[in-house]
Amino acid sequence: MTNLNRFRPGCLKSALYLIIFATIITLMVFGAALYAQVILLTTPFRQPVEHAPDFAPYQDVAFTAEDGLQLAGWYLPGRRPDGVILVHGIHANRAYLLPQARFLAEAGYHLLILDLRGHGESDGALITYGYNEAEDVKAGVSYLLAQPGVERVAALGHSLGAAAVIRAAAEDDRIEALIVQSSFSSLSQAVEDSFETYSLFPRWPFAPLIIDLAEYRTGVEMGQISSRRDLAEMTPRPVLIIHSEADNIFPVDHAWVMYEAARGAKDIWIIDDLPHINPIEQHEVEYKQRVLNFLDGLLAR
Repeated sequence: MTNLNRFRPGCLKSALYLIIFATIITLMVFGAALYAQVILLTTPFRQPVEHAPDFAPYQDVAFTAEDGLQLAGWYLPGRRPDGVILVHGIHANRAYLLPQARFLAEAGYHLLILDLRGHGESDGALITYGYNEAEDVKAGVSYLLAQPGVERVAALGHSLGAAAVIRAAAEDDRIEALIVQSSFSSLSQAVEDSFETYSLFPRWPFAPLIIDLAEYRTGVEMGQISSRRDLAEMTPRPVLIIHSEADNIFPVDHAWVMYEAARGAKDIWIIDDLPHINPIEQHEVEYKQRVLNFLDGLLAR
């Protein structure tokens, strides 16, 4: 018994050291996973631009956002006084909206198809879910209006691109009409709806911490990103909202919230059978008809 008592303090000290070491390692692993989650949510996956327009003449163009980032895109000259800027979604690039570009080019619209910051061949390394990306859209509008024969501009955005288009229009009356497809009414509601889809951690209690870290990294607060608020407060603009009842990222309620918020001429088309993809892929004929009817009725005057 005497020998056992002699060694017990040493064993307890070793066990304590082991517990402290294990705790430190656990915290380090947890911290690394948390940091990786923040990076995942705020960093675009840059995809190479592998396809170019094969249906009309185009130019590779570059222009600069107000904050100095160099942006890349394609310009397709048209034959009418109207232009459309096409804005892709997250982790994509300008090639994503080539199906839309094809029929718009055939209809005679001047087109600018851009790579958002951090995507394709544009500068940048962060996602701000439409807040800073709006600067890219405004720079694109300036480029498009500087081209010969372009007098009016509309904008079509998908998902993240639509959020950028709406915010840009709230700050820039030169955008005369908006087509908003498969997007979110506010970032806070999008987080509420789909946080766990993209997170390694459960929403509670980790969402507030991850959001705080993401806001710190991007310099943008989640509450600053609200398409619903922008649509309600902007100078009234014609808006066409396209969404799917089966969207697996942003429930269709997002579309209805934006529709109710929009002032002035507005229309909404709810598709019933698509996940969060480009809706033209399986509804080409109706998509083309609805978009052209919307644009022709507003811009061709």
